[in-house]
Amino acid sequence: MIDTQAIRTKILDLAMRGKLTEQLPEDGTAEELYRHLRKQKKDIENSGVLKGRRKKVILQLDDVDFPFPIPATWKWIRLECIAEIFGRIGFRGYTKNDIVEQGKGAISLSPSNITIDGKCVYDKCTYITWEKYEESPEIMVAEEDLIIVKTGSSYGKCGVVKALPEKATINPQLALLKYILCDRSYLHTVLISTMARKQYEEFVVGAATPTFSQEDLANFILPLPPLAEQKRIVERIEQAFSVLDTIDALQTQYADNLTVLKSKLIDSAIHGKLTEQLPKDGTAEELYQQIQAEKTRIIKERNGRVDKGIKAVDEDVPYLIPTHWKWIRFGDVGLFKKGPFGSALTKSMFVPKSTNAIKVYEQQHAIKKDPTLGTYYISEDYFRDRMKGFEVQSGDIIISCAGTIGETYVMPDGIEPGIINQALMRVTLASGINKKFFQHYFDSRLKSSAKAGNGSAIVNIPPFDVIKNWYFPLPPLAEQNRIVDRLTELLAVCDELKVRDNLKSFLS
Repeated sequence: MIDTQAIRTKILDLAMRGKLTEQLPEDGTAEELYRHLRKQKKDIENSGVLKGRRKKVILQLDDVDFPFPIPATWKWIRLECIAEIFGRIGFRGYTKNDIVEQGKGAISLSPSNITIDGKCVYDKCTYITWEKYEESPEIMVAEEDLIIVKTGSSYGKCGVVKALPEKATINPQLALLKYILCDRSYLHTVLISTMARKQYEEFVVGAATPTFSQEDLANFILPLPPLAEQKRIVERIEQAFSVLDTIDALQTQYADNLTVLKSKLIDSAIHGKLTEQLPKDGTAEELYQQIQAEKTRIIKERNGRVDKGIKAVDEDVPYLIPTHWKWIRFGDVGLFKKGPFGSALTKSMFVPKSTNAIKVYEQQHAIKKDPTLGTYYISEDYFRDRMKGFEVQSGDIIISCAGTIGETYVMPDGIEPGIINQALMRVTLASGINKKFFQHYFDSRLKSSAKAGNGSAIVNIPPFDVIKNWYFPLPPLAEQNRIVDRLTELLAVCDELKVRDNLKSFLS
């Protein structure tokens, strides 16, 4: 299976090193941000909210051996520079008299209220008296505070407080981060990274009950990007993790069937669930207008005809797609051409291979993905007189239409001049369509068409009048490219797993 947790760890690692986002001059520098944060920090101290709080010993960064290089516009800082850290004094917890039933006091959050993926849950809570809750106002929990485990086997686990159902505080095993002066989600990302884990392991003391102090936490070092980049990092991580969540769900459901898993990944891709939608990509409507103009040019250059049988798009679309995608018809993406009728191309017309002979491409070329196969040729004269409209060129897609149907192949550069035979369809796509995206969607659509039939094996591809009116989800070209890149990576992993499973069966 795809190790999505390892991928998440790698994504966080890249984020901490500034390799997940672009550094933009208009963001300014972390040094400028740091000077602003110091002023904010002073304002908090002068407000009196920290009155009576023991000052922590903060170490200088001058001689620190930083974990890794960061971008020039970033800055290494201590956690104390951007957050106030609070905790309950003592490690013994509460007496029996402090514990009450729900409804008679406040929640006392514990490590069990933080999930491994950084969420706060409240289904199993301990409650303490209102008197105990009110004696420590500094650790009263508020929305968007961060809580981190400092004592116990799950030390370092960190969560963002959201959807707090009742008034709450923390127990002695936790530390509370308030007055956070950077993007909270970015700070949370830092605190759950591999870099953070290494620091916690250096801080912790005690074998039976491992723990680290709030002073250790205050001296935690972290990379600080400009604020705008912090937000971009969070967005990129959320987008990537959303895709991994989808993969996790698919793997759980289809763990024993890699073929089904691959089809589900493709299905997620053509629904817009594997990639983020970026405003800078533009809209599919803009792309559609370009495609229609290019299709007109292709028809003229390839001796095609305007197809008046392509229907307008109506409201009966197959499924919901992202708002800046567009449903179009399959026939809108380029020029489609079925091979010649049987009597127009028979063996009696074939000639030996020669310098001027024109190759006849067959189903085997689409199925075996090899243009060098085959021995059938026609004369150049017959090609000019009768077969010019069936010419196939580099970049065209050929599709097998009988027997083994639906196999597609993009004709590579340097092929012999040739035509398609009766068992092939040729597709000449407008440049606004990524060929691999087309192939993935065609394969998915053909299989769904087969399932909608009577269950028997389909030996012929649906009629062209049907195919050209299939719906086609059109994303902006840049997103098509990202979808193809993501699928290429994920399907390669699936293929690797299949080989590994087959090898394991062979050796067992």
